[in-house]
Amino acid sequence: MQRFFLALHATTPAALVVAVFVHLWGPSGLPSLAQRPVWATWVLIGVWLLMSVVSAWALRTLALWRVALGGAGLMLVVAGVVGLALGSAHAVGMCASLAAVGLACAGIAAFIGPQRVQAHRRKAARHATVATSGPAAHPVAPRSRWHPRGWSRFVVPAHLPFWLTGVLAVESFRLAHIVATEPTRSSGMLGLLLAFFIALPAATLRHWAPRTTVLLWVLAALAYGGLAAKAGLLQWVVASALCALAAGAPLLLRARRALRWRQTGSNAPHAPAPAADPHPPEAA
Repeated sequence: MQRFFLALHATTPAALVVAVFVHLWGPSGLPSLAQRPVWATWVLIGVWLLMSVVSAWALRTLALWRVALGGAGLMLVVAGVVGLALGSAHAVGMCASLAAVGLACAGIAAFIGPQRVQAHRRKAARHATVATSGPAAHPVAPRSRWHPRGWSRFVVPAHLPFWLTGVLAVESFRLAHIVATEPTRSSGMLGLLLAFFIALPAATLRHWAPRTTVLLWVLAALAYGGLAAKAGLLQWVVASALCALAAGAPLLLRARRALRWRQTGSNAPHAPAPAADPHPPEAA
């Protein structure tokens, strides 16, 4: 699920380019993009989703990060240059700021490494030796690790925050663009922004910044609770409860690990004391 969201980000520049080309240089007899029927927009969205699925399947996580950051930097630079060419308001300052952010994204994409995108994937070398009475030491056999297969790869606990973000985004999109009646439409647009700019960073930063992740989930729970109070929709009540649960899950997991560590530490067997030598040394 994480790779799919990265692929959505990585294929956004290509989807925008396709939409611009279809809008400006469409086939003859086809009206502009704003005047076309609804199915044309859904076709563009479907093509974007299909490209994202193919990219998530074909590219590695590091490649997706580099393509996403490089594409974002390129689009920012293009937006600044186009604004400067069209003579927009504050074009010079906006072009400079967008170019600076774009170059920063390009620099991160160029120097990012596998250790930055694969948190908690590196196995520590746990071939420590057990202290024994003799000179020989026996290595500890590594634990066998369970690897999910088939559909179980998508429902492991590590993917649950991304599934929650996807559910929030899909429901917000449905309320905003399919139901499309007030006050549902405005609350759906706000829910979509919350899903992509608060819930998605909270799911992504879970290994790198756990405290920031908890704060983001708390902020998302409060924001969806405000939407529930304003729009009176049951969906936002459920969304607020799920975000609160996602915020409390790391704390509960940490407390459970600490309790288990204390129990295993107190129940650990102590090393037996050395027995007394039955033959005392002879007196000199």
